[in-house]
Amino acid sequence: MIRKAAAAAAVMAFVLAAPAPGAQGRAVRSHEYPGLADKDFDFEDGVLVIEPDGDDWIVEITASYELRIDGERITTGRGQRSLLRRYYRQAEEIEDLADEIGRDGAEIGIEGAKAGARAIAQVARLLLEEYDADDLDLDIDVDSREIERMAKRIERKADRLESMVEDLDAIHRRLRRSIPELDGLRGF
Repeated sequence: MIRKAAAAAAVMAFVLAAPAPGAQGRAVRSHEYPGLADKDFDFEDGVLVIEPDGDDWIVEITASYELRIDGERITTGRGQRSLLRRYYRQAEEIEDLADEIGRDGAEIGIEGAKAGARAIAQVARLLLEEYDADDLDLDIDVDSREIERMAKRIERKADRLESMVEDLDAIHRRLRRSIPELDGLRGF
């Protein structure tokens, strides 16, 4: 009976105290991308809206790559529109991938909860059937491997996302240098 109680305690400790899969990954810090720091990026009705935390100005890039600052349309040349297009598309791809990572994270949470429920049910089997702690350990390992596989997939996507953000930061700096009205905005 002590062995079964110890196994049950081990399962509960695993379920309740295990760190989230992939938690050891490195974080992306906004100071690594100074052009993007302290700004909110959002898509509203197909328009990329960029606002600083202090609400000093609003920059908008439309789906047709027109630039507006505080609602005023800014005339841009061909090369500037090309940069605006790259910036808009990169921001759009980043948002899509970030949403996908969020959905994948929620899926891991659901799988983790299911694994926890299965582990609790398996503990009850320890008391009722020809099922021992080794069987329980094996079942938990199977669930853990699946969750770890899912976490590794998220980590690969997060690495790709970080690279995309680096690219957006480089485009941001080029855009700022290319368009005098943007270069004149404090904090852009």
